[in-house]
Amino acid sequence: MTNPSHNDNNRNTDNSSLGDNPWRAMGLIGSVGGTIGACLGLGYWIGHKVDQAQDTGYSSIVGMALGFVIAVFITIILIKAFTGGKAK
Repeated sequence: MTNPSHNDNNRNTDNSSLGDNPWRAMGLIGSVGGTIGACLGLGYWIGHKVDQAQDTGYSSIVGMALGFVIAVFITIILIKAFTGGKAK
C-alpha cells in the first residue's frame, strides 16, 4: 500500500504558481528576454531609418527608449499571463 500523500495525482497543478513547474519558469524567462531584445532591436531599426530620412543623429536612441518602454508593458502582460493573472 502506498502513501497517498506521495502520489503525483494529488499535486496542485493549477496555473497560479511558476514554482511547481521549472519548464514554465524557464519559458517565462526566455520569452521576457526575447521580448526585450526584439523591442529594443525594432526600436533601434525604426529610429535608424528616421535618422537616415531626416539627417538627425538621435532618433535611434529615442527609438530604443520607446522600444524599452513597450517591452516593459509587454513583459508585465506576459508575467500576468504566465501566473494566471495573479502577479503580485
